[in-house]
Amino acid sequence: MRSEYQPSEVDGTLRAKDFVMACQPIFSRDLDVFAYELLFRRCIGDECAVISDYDDATSQIIADGFTLASQRLGKNGKVTINVGCDNIVSRNVLALPSDRALLEIPGDTQTTGDFLGAAKELRKAGYQFLVDNYDPDSPGACELLAVADYVKVPVNGLDGKRVAQVKRSLSGWNGKTVAARVENWEAYAGCKYLGFDFFQGFFFAYPKDLVGKKISSFKTARLKLLQLLSDEEASLSEIVNVISADQALSIRLLNFVNSVAFSLENRVDSLKRAASLVGLNTLKKWAMSAALSDLDSSGKGVELSFMAMHGATFLGLLAEKHTLGDCSAETLYLLGLLNNVDALMGMKMKEVVDGMPLLAVVKKALVRDPQEPLTRFLQLLDAIGRGDWNQAQTLLRAVGIPLSMAATLYLQAGRDVGELMASLTKTN
Repeated sequence: MRSEYQPSEVDGTLRAKDFVMACQPIFSRDLDVFAYELLFRRCIGDECAVISDYDDATSQIIADGFTLASQRLGKNGKVTINVGCDNIVSRNVLALPSDRALLEIPGDTQTTGDFLGAAKELRKAGYQFLVDNYDPDSPGACELLAVADYVKVPVNGLDGKRVAQVKRSLSGWNGKTVAARVENWEAYAGCKYLGFDFFQGFFFAYPKDLVGKKISSFKTARLKLLQLLSDEEASLSEIVNVISADQALSIRLLNFVNSVAFSLENRVDSLKRAASLVGLNTLKKWAMSAALSDLDSSGKGVELSFMAMHGATFLGLLAEKHTLGDCSAETLYLLGLLNNVDALMGMKMKEVVDGMPLLAVVKKALVRDPQEPLTRFLQLLDAIGRGDWNQAQTLLRAVGIPLSMAATLYLQAGRDVGELMASLTKTN
């Protein structure tokens, strides 16, 4: 996401247009979304860097970032925002709603008297604190625990014994623990066994190993629908016939067409009429989005669906706004939409795409063939999702896309998909 305010050309102060932002979910033990962490990067011109000093992020940036996130996340749910010591001491964080914002502070924060006094005052006002990169051996760790409601332990790069030691060191503390940078299901299972309360990382974007298990008949039906929708030769009537056999999808399509977005004078009650009004391309996109959102109704599934639709819309916009060789907007949209279908289906990607009538280059990219040029667009989505804008910038430069353009389109895609997800929920 990128804001739309003007940067300062005079004093170099960080302004709202000088940053890009992404959101990364934090999951409960049941894989429901507990909160989203806002990941900020400072961008001046076509250069992007991590904001290492969070006191640079003024109350203006904090407030604007929260507003942008709310456009994506709606009015409910918690958001964690990285803030620095000066943001706490100055009480700039009062620009944020205490019932939704978790104040995330670095684990090496200097626990001065001014900081601790301000933190206790903010806690009385209803704010909660999350300590990032917690290390029980760091100076001031005990003082930070005294004001913290949550601590985040980065588990990648640590062996299981060390993770267990850190968890045991918190046994007498009454707050909640977050296992961060959890990159696979094995790490998730291990941290869950140790008693961590929440989890963050890309483990949820990859399927569990389901050897010997069969997918449900419902998912099988949705996979067949995806196979039809990905066929460039599929006609409008064929798609209508498949949707008409699914009462839930039929009702949702009618409600979608009769929504305010179409501004129709007379209500449409015919599925064929509804399909003809939206057109073949729009119908395919809507039906694929609906099918994906149906595959997994858990918090994990909803997040994966949003990621897929966000990535698809973003890549499609890139192709519309910038010439990308032979890459059409339709091809990149489909590539982004199917990016997480393996995790949603609980299957290996090769098993999913083998039976789909996709272009060979799309299939190669989906299984992450390093020799396939389209693979870099999925790597781009991965980099942005991690908040790694340096890697994103490298990939964008390879295809001649300015970072500023990509950041703006990423924000636009997030808004568009937020509206689409809301419409799918309303018509469910």
